[in-house]
Amino acid sequence: DVVAKVAPELPEILGDGYRAAFLAYAGSRPMSGGYRRDALNFAEHVLITGGPADPAARRRLTYWWQDRSGSRPPRRATRLVRAARAVLVGK
Repeated sequence: DVVAKVAPELPEILGDGYRAAFLAYAGSRPMSGGYRRDALNFAEHVLITGGPADPAARRRLTYWWQDRSGSRPPRRATRLVRAARAVLVGK
């Protein structure tokens, strides 16, 4: 699964349901824009359809998607602040 190699956080965040969810998603949508764009579109699809059910996983997926979907990636300071916040809050 190339998308899992391009975005290894997705299987980690979504757990055992990742592969089945991605195959269901990919079965009805042709890839456009490359593997990274496909990973972003898949994450957006999961969020729009109400998944993942676990609030912590949903929060992590939301942050992951927000970090990568913008016109430019977040700066190092932003990533460090978010990582520190996640450690301090325990999420």
